[in-house]
Amino acid sequence: MQYGANDHLISGSGWRKEAGSEPSDPTDATFRFLVNGTDLYVAATVQDSSVGGGLFNRFDGFLMNIRRHEQRDAVTQVAAPFEYFYGWVTEPWADTTLGQVGKLPGFFGFAGGPRNPDNLKIWDAATTVQGTSNTDATPDQGYTTEFKFSLTERGYNVTRPQGDIVEFNVSIYDADWQWPFQGGRFSGNRAWLQGPWGNANAYDLLRIYVRPDVTTSSGAVPKVGPELVIPNGGTIAAPTIDGKLDERAWQGAFSFDIRFGDDALRASYPGIATWRSGQFQPEIGGKRATVLDPGDATIRMWFKGDWLYLGVDVRDQAVWSINNFDQWDGIRFIINDRRATDPDEHNLLRRELTVRFDPTGKPIFENFLPFLIDSLQGAKVGFALKPNTTVNNFTDTDQGYQIEMAIDLTKLGYPSGRGDGVLFISATLFDGDSFANAADNYGQRTWWMREGSFNAAPVWAFMDPNKLLTGVAAEANTLPKEFALIGNYPNPFNPSTTIQFTMPEPGTVTLKIFDILGRSVKTIPLGLQQPGTRETVFTPENLTTGVYLYRLEMKPAGAQHVRSTLYGKFMLVK
Repeated sequence: MQYGANDHLISGSGWRKEAGSEPSDPTDATFRFLVNGTDLYVAATVQDSSVGGGLFNRFDGFLMNIRRHEQRDAVTQVAAPFEYFYGWVTEPWADTTLGQVGKLPGFFGFAGGPRNPDNLKIWDAATTVQGTSNTDATPDQGYTTEFKFSLTERGYNVTRPQGDIVEFNVSIYDADWQWPFQGGRFSGNRAWLQGPWGNANAYDLLRIYVRPDVTTSSGAVPKVGPELVIPNGGTIAAPTIDGKLDERAWQGAFSFDIRFGDDALRASYPGIATWRSGQFQPEIGGKRATVLDPGDATIRMWFKGDWLYLGVDVRDQAVWSINNFDQWDGIRFIINDRRATDPDEHNLLRRELTVRFDPTGKPIFENFLPFLIDSLQGAKVGFALKPNTTVNNFTDTDQGYQIEMAIDLTKLGYPSGRGDGVLFISATLFDGDSFANAADNYGQRTWWMREGSFNAAPVWAFMDPNKLLTGVAAEANTLPKEFALIGNYPNPFNPSTTIQFTMPEPGTVTLKIFDILGRSVKTIPLGLQQPGTRETVFTPENLTTGVYLYRLEMKPAGAQHVRSTLYGKFMLVK
């Protein structure tokens, strides 16, 4: 890690001057990583001619973050941060004596303070200074620090055969020429690897792959592939960007589902995606109402030449256009520019590409997308409502909408030919619903990998020229891959409606009916259902004309708890 040259440690890495002049003795550090048993050891060798302490942003030391796999954030469900703070910090809340000549760093952050048995069980560190801290009478050579972190305390299991992936970032703080203070030379600055903060999930994170069979004596370190491979559609005609995902190319594209409230789906994401993906329900009118129609979509990706193609298939039984950000319906992709960097923090800029729509169904482009379309001619976007779908209608049952997006990657800092083919991308689904009773209104956001530009972390994807997109759909007789709602027909109905759904495995299914206020009116056990496409006929008794919501809950055979839940809406007309 080097101040002023850290942007090669893509994509969240950067540096920032915090006080004084640009450093005449910039940070230059080497990190080494080792695991022994269930502990992570990190060694830092820092070249520094002026070592010592001071106030925040004017000290030497480290701010680190290992994500908590033992504890998700209670609101967003992403892995929460755990801060390790070690340095010569002389703030009143830290240790004012650390500015004395010859002093070594102190422990702060989570499990900071005295190294008692409880704190030592979590982490420890030791430092030697090649010189003398807190005096510039003679230039220093630098300092060396060893850290020990318990991975068990953070919920990682690195001893199982498949190992684990540790989520990590670190900042080095550097202050020079303030012992005594030299106004013309003094500098306070920092450089960071992937993310700058210890108590927040910012920008990106380092993936530390740990496996018990990979040791210092097992030979060459195994190659680690990309987290996502995006197929090449070079042999298939480019689609018409009209918002309809009906061309052959979309059938073979990489795809994944994103769904609010589906913990089982999130847990099925590979790698760190299960820890980075999450959801949020903001307060609307001072409360969080029951979510009756959770956000639900399938996202598809492929590329052709210098163009990246993104498709969004949204299943939404109540499509709304609401100007309040917390109640938007739409999608936001965030792609890191591969050339442009932030002028202050020098990490890769994140380009937010957001699509929503107005009450007439006309698309509205937000964030960087209008500039990309109008000024750079670097994107094409199509939007289409599905059949039987209207916008801002209380009484009908919608099917949802689709979005197609084509992005010229040369307008996002890529050379022609896509350069190294690496893509940093994430997606956020917006879904808000409105009701006759405003107290029932709600909004929701569900994201894959990161929610916003500040957050960690994008997926590290590779646009593979050798993985050709075939465009061949799955064979007709294969079993469903997920518990999914096909829908109900007729709708509106009288006297009965048929509800269809798919089962990927045997499981017990329960149908629950609610009125528009979310009150339970009927629970119907459907018993054990076998894999395949299944249906049930619902004939209401003692229900009046109106809109009703239904929920299908599936508990796999042998499981103790419900694993998946589907939501739908129908209208009874008498």
